[in-house]
Amino acid sequence: MTSIRIAIVDDHEVVRQGLRLSLELEADMTVVGEARTGAEAIDLARQRQPPDVMLLDVRLGDLDGPEVCRRVLDVAPRTAVVMLTNYLQDGLVFRSLVAGAKGYVIKDVELAELKKMIRAIYQGGSVLDPKVASQVISTATGAGPLPTKSAGAKHVARLSETDIALIRSLSEGLTNKEIGRRLHLSPHTIKDHLEKICAVLEVRSRTEVVATALRRGLI
Repeated sequence: MTSIRIAIVDDHEVVRQGLRLSLELEADMTVVGEARTGAEAIDLARQRQPPDVMLLDVRLGDLDGPEVCRRVLDVAPRTAVVMLTNYLQDGLVFRSLVAGAKGYVIKDVELAELKKMIRAIYQGGSVLDPKVASQVISTATGAGPLPTKSAGAKHVARLSETDIALIRSLSEGLTNKEIGRRLHLSPHTIKDHLEKICAVLEVRSRTEVVATALRRGLI
């Protein structure tokens, strides 16, 4: 069985130790590193074999979570960053998603649910805690002037109905395989559509697709 390599970044030792003890009870999970600051998190990402998943607090002593996320992905683009925090502020949620985070989860999540989320993200999905879903929509639509009909139409013209349906499925955190079943397409075709969508919206990650689509009024 392939083990999911996980790094935990939090400035509270009790949180790090508690997560480590719980996650390492799972046969398919291994904690490969801990960090208490943003600088230490970036150093973890620079390892010869970076973590598959990084659980990252939004508030750290030296750098905030979105900036750490951006820098981690610069050096380890295949690491899936999940914000695990107590903070619900609209701006932090949106900035994290724009930075490339594949999930935003509140710390009161049940451990069993967190483990499911880690597995889903490792398989290519994205996760948004239900408590912050409305925050993302609110921030996305209020992050700047709402798109004009003509500006939105440009993007809609380049994105098919299938593309829009795919983005809606992404916003629910579905994997390519699950989206394929829903849309009656192969995972390979879903991957092709996703690459096209990223190019049209000029973004890099699945969560950026959702955040950008929300902000531009596409979904």
